[in-house]
Amino acid sequence: MAFFLRPSEQGAHDRVPASVDPRAGTRVALGFPLAALAALGVWLATAPEQPEPSGWALLALPLVCAAYGLFPLAIGSRTYVTFEAPTVLLAGLVGGPMVGVLAGVAAGLGDVHAVWRRRSTYAGLAMVHGFAAGLAGVAWQRGSLSLAGAVAAAALAYVALSAVGLVLVLLDRSSWSVARLAAASLVNVVEVAAWGPLLALLAVGFRERPGLSALGVVSALGVVAFVAWTITSDRALEERERLARLTDPVTGLLSRLAFESALAREQQSVVRGERPAGLVLCDVDHFRVLNERLGHLGGDEALRLVAERVRAATRTADVIARWGGDELCLITPGTGTLAELEVVCERIRRSVAEAPAALPGQDGPITVSLGATLLTDWTAPEETFARADEALYVAKRTRDAVCVLPPREPASASGRPQLAEAS
Repeated sequence: MAFFLRPSEQGAHDRVPASVDPRAGTRVALGFPLAALAALGVWLATAPEQPEPSGWALLALPLVCAAYGLFPLAIGSRTYVTFEAPTVLLAGLVGGPMVGVLAGVAAGLGDVHAVWRRRSTYAGLAMVHGFAAGLAGVAWQRGSLSLAGAVAAAALAYVALSAVGLVLVLLDRSSWSVARLAAASLVNVVEVAAWGPLLALLAVGFRERPGLSALGVVSALGVVAFVAWTITSDRALEERERLARLTDPVTGLLSRLAFESALAREQQSVVRGERPAGLVLCDVDHFRVLNERLGHLGGDEALRLVAERVRAATRTADVIARWGGDELCLITPGTGTLAELEVVCERIRRSVAEAPAALPGQDGPITVSLGATLLTDWTAPEETFARADEALYVAKRTRDAVCVLPPREPASASGRPQLAEAS
């Protein structure tokens, strides 16, 4: 069993400094497999007697290693448990260095979603592990080592070679970390202590009953695959439910719950020193009349059209949500003045009003009223929302209008930043 961190695709590149060479890791990715193949070639050429590997070990264990890579067990957002490592060591113990190296190759092939450098590095290190375990297995089969000694030797080689491999990876990527090396080594020690006895039992089983033992290993793979599938299915269902809570089903915009969270986050950004953000409320004019004339399905279509036009008039950084009914709300980060906020609102108003009507039975344009204010570091999000709602109430008196109100003054103006007003 092996624990490792598998970074998510989204955001992985954001954590890489710009100065890091994208080719970093290539030397290690190529060096590990070449070193394992070179060691195997030397051993095949110089070993006086080479024990014949069991047919079951030669066939079953590499295949099982490859399959294990397809079913990692997620125990955290970025932490997975895999079972290739003990299987590679078992392959070496019962099949010798050649089968151990083959199992290592298969272990790298199973990680189909990784980039080639990672797959090659992981496969090469697993090949080295399998070769070392194979040497211990040959010594056990020849009587030079007891079974316990062979398992201990394979486990120690696994821990030591893993540490060497991590050191080389960190050096090749110029990201040396003693703490990371110590933590990884500790995890490896705990691993070998956990599955060492089982490894010894399986090695004896392959020696006495290779077919039955191979069937047991394949059965274990089936259990792991079922558990991994169950966990993946449950997490996929949870993710769908989470997205359903965060997305409005009619417009495809964010939901009210998601908008409230985004508003709180933006407030914290402003408190930390970012420019004030704009908060805009947008209400469809005469929506009740539209619903009566077009029906509820037509009203939903009108909401979708308004949402599309609002999205077209805003930036990708802006947050747009459906608050409820016919009301949309927006956060415009970095909108530092009332004049800038008024320009944003007017652009949205024109985008909706000037677009051609595209609904059956709707002759005139669909219009919206907008009320807005600025999110500042001295005003709570709910107070800012109430202020924007006041502005929306003013705009709805005339319809197809924009009203921007300044945020309420702080209780104590001393030491508070002043808003830049329109010039």
